[in-house]
Amino acid sequence: MASQPEQQSAPEAKGKGKLSGRTIGAAVLLLPAIAVLMPSCVLLGIGMAPTIVAYIVDRTREKYLSITVGLLNFCGVLPALVRLWSEGQSYSFALRIAVDPFTMIVAYGAAAVGWVIYLALPLILAHYYAMTTESRLQTLRGRQDGLVQSWGEEIAGESPADDD
Repeated sequence: MASQPEQQSAPEAKGKGKLSGRTIGAAVLLLPAIAVLMPSCVLLGIGMAPTIVAYIVDRTREKYLSITVGLLNFCGVLPALVRLWSEGQSYSFALRIAVDPFTMIVAYGAAAVGWVIYLALPLILAHYYAMTTESRLQTLRGRQDGLVQSWGEEIAGESPADDD
């Protein structure tokens, strides 16, 4: 009995207060990159706001909404990011790009397309599978009618003897 409480408390204590080597390594690599690319981070932070909202709203473990909206949102922000990289990274230019209405329409419009895909795809697939199932059911009924004609009514499971 004494070993059970030790086994239960060990996994709980294992994850608390310790940083893994991966976390520290990622921080060591990402912090200088963020410092150098800060104007890009500002632009991405403003342009990728719909993805952050989708991540907060998405309660599923798989995060399909976040992935769908995030990928399309990134595709919408990418032209502005390339423009920032090609014309020089500065805070003033990053903010000028970020407040450009056309840039935000493209970025947020792409995110809206991600929302539409996420919301519409289940309906489209349900309709497709309903049509496919109905077509297959008609095919099977036609084959069943052919078997009944070839083998007689007894093959359908309703024999005349059962009526008596």
